[in-house]
Formats: sequence, structure tokens, C-alpha cells
Amino acid sequence: MKLFGTDGIRGDSSKFPFDNKTLFIIGKSVAEILKSSASKILIIRDTRESGKRIQRHLAKGILSSGVKTVFGGVMPTPAASFLVKKEKYCAAIVISASHNPYNDNGIKIFNSKGSKLADAVENKIENKIQKYLSDSRIDSVSITVKEDKFLLKEYENFIIKGAGKISLKGKTIVADCANGASYKCASEVLKKLGAKVIALNTKPNGKNINLNCGALHPENAAKAVKKYKAFCGFAFDGDADRLICIDENGETRDGDFFLSSMAKHLKKNKKLKNNILVSTVMANTGLFKAMKEESIKVVASKVGDRYVLEDMKKYKASLGGEQSGHFIFNDILQTGDGLLSAVQLLKALNDEKKTLSEFVSGIEKYPQILINKKVSEKIPIEKLPESQKLIENYKKELSGDGQILVRYSGTENLLRVMLEGKDKNRIKEIAEKTADFICGEINDKTGR
Repeated sequence: MKLFGTDGIRGDSSKFPFDNKTLFIIGKSVAEILKSSASKILIIRDTRESGKRIQRHLAKGILSSGVKTVFGGVMPTPAASFLVKKEKYCAAIVISASHNPYNDNGIKIFNSKGSKLADAVENKIENKIQKYLSDSRIDSVSITVKEDKFLLKEYENFIIKGAGKISLKGKTIVADCANGASYKCASEVLKKLGAKVIALNTKPNGKNINLNCGALHPENAAKAVKKYKAFCGFAFDGDADRLICIDENGETRDGDFFLSSMAKHLKKNKKLKNNILVSTVMANTGLFKAMKEESIKVVASKVGDRYVLEDMKKYKASLGGEQSGHFIFNDILQTGDGLLSAVQLLKALNDEKKTLSEFVSGIEKYPQILINKKVSEKIPIEKLPESQKLIENYKKELSGDGQILVRYSGTENLLRVMLEGKDKNRIKEIAEKTADFICGEINDKTGR
């Protein structure tokens, strides 16, 4: 059974591999593969009720291999990328399932350079885990968990320092923290920069993370922006590595708007390396057209911020990200960071003396439909011949004026069908037919 997906290990926190024995083995395996002369591993978490238990048993496994553990408490996932380099830990583990519901949890791992692990390293860890799983013995290790609150302050200061000399005095900003990892630091950072902050969903209880709030439901922040006549609004996901922006009119602006306008801004200031923006195959056709007009090359990577980063390194790009709200400023931090991205956007708005709606006005988006459908099994699309034929036919129909993208979620048993084109009714019809057809072929093959 493969444990690592597109973003670490993720699943129901009450089941394997989140049982105590397996967590111990995961911690032990990670430490044995990644330990170095630093011999310390940082563990941070989001606000899910299962986080403390998972943290304790991972730490027991780490300690059994002779490596010490530093506990950072609740803080955004990207804080691990910053702290692992600054404090010179040999690795960092983040306990979070990002945008998933509270009963799920996950384990994300960063190496000593602050990057997510390469597939080859994950495979080494996985092989070691599988080897230890066949051994029923677990070492008896006692451990005291004491979370260091100062580490969060270090991360906040890092974000503030990156803003330069901007002042947000007189500006009201809405921040929806999704009852997640940013519930303390987002308001703190924005206030220190001078803003009046309207903070939403900052009372986590272990079960309300992402619940009808945050980046999955930006309409809440949009309502607040209108109500308080705010300068703009930000909606973070549960682990705060993702950001959705809301302009002063209450309009939601996704990653395509952010990336295209920020790429133009960086190019103008000679900070867009090689005139390249890295996005993904999910990027809207409107983004590609807007960037072509600016003579900015767009590299379309596979979906997932780790793949975006791989292409950023390959093409030596300084900016990359996803429509879903992961943005990477590679010259600052080697992972997606929602709070850092929000502050960098505010810096750009300050420099150009523009509102958010003015800043993002250079892209005209094509209508886009995304359908998520539960599947009994994730059979590779290339092994579904009838579905392949249907998809190819639709690709021909949309050629030049849209696209169809079919893939599975890396973390859930979900089929994702994305359609884009000029006629919204037609692309909705194609998306629904495609999703139903694929699910039907999967059921025929599995006998369900």
C-alpha cells in the first residue's frame, strides 16, 4: 500500500496509517533517512483535534532513532520551510490535512533546505516504513511535549521583514483564517503593518477547521469586505499555505488573477527571472493570453505546488503557483505561503498605488467548470479506453478556445473534470457527461 500521495501522507486520522504504532514507525523512518549532524526535527501542526496525539507518537519514533524533536505548536505549514533553514534542523514535519475536513489529517515533510521531499526520498522512507511494519515490536519511549511559542514570532517577523517599508495605516483588511493554522499570526502580521483587521474564524475548537469558511468559502470574506468597506480581503485554508483574494468590491480573485498581475508587476521591477511564470495545466486560457501580450512565457506544470517548484527550479523562475491559491516566491521561500503572498500583494498594491481590482484588471478569464465526483477506485484514465475516446473528441471540439482536463485528486477518491471554453452552458454539459461516463466505465470494470 502506497502511503505518500501528491502532498505527503493524508487520510482519516482514526485509521491506518494514523494509528499509534504506524505513527511511531513513520517518525522513526523519517529520522533515520533524514537525520544529519543537526540531529533535530521540527514538528508543527494545525488546529485539528487529532494533531496532538499524532505529534506525540511521531516524536516517540523520532526519539527512538536518536534524534531530538522541537515542537513549534500551531502555525502555518510554510513556517516549517522557513524555520528548518533558519534553525538548521535536519527536517521538519507538518501535521495537517490542509483543506480537508477535521477528521482527516496528514503528514508533510520538509528537508533541511526547506523543500518538500523528492519522490526518490519519499520512496526510501516508504520502504523503511514497510519494513518496520512487519515487526510487531515497538520501543517503549517516554516523551515530554513542550511547544515553543517563540518560533511563531520568528515566522511572523520573517513575513513582516519581507514587506519592506510599507504601511497599511488607514486600510481595513478582512482575514478569514478558517479556524486553522493562521488564526493567530495573520491578524498579528497585518496589524503590525498598520492595518485595521477584521478577523473571521479565529476560534478553533479542533473540529471547525475549514468548516464553511476560509479559502473553500471565500464568500464569507467577500461579504465582510462589503460590510466594512474594506481595502481588500484574504481567505486562507486550514494550514495557510493557500490564499484566495477578494477585491474592494467584494469580487473573489483566484490564483490566475494573482499570478498574472504579480508577474506583470515583477517584470516591471525587473524581478521576474527570465520573464517566466510557472503555473499549472489548470490555469485559465485567459492567463496564457494575458501573459503572451506581456511577452511573459508561461510554463504549465503538473498540478501540485511541489511540481510547480520543480519547474521553477528547472527554468530558474522567481514566481509560480496554482489557480487554487498556492503561490511561490522562490527568491523568498521555497514553498507556497498564503500569508507571505498576501503581504507581497499588499506591497505591490502600495508600490503601484492601486486598488486590488485595478491591479488585476489585465486578465479576461474564460468560463471554467470543475466537477468533483467520488469514485470507487482511481483506475488510470489511460486504462479506460472508451473514456479516452470521449475526452479526445471533446478536446478536438474545444481546440483553440478552451480545454478539458481530467485527473484524480492526489489525496481523496475523487475524479476531477475541468472544462473551459467560451460557452458556459456547453462546457457544463461536457463536464457532466464526461464525469458520468468515466464513473460508469470505472464501475463496469470494478463490478460495482
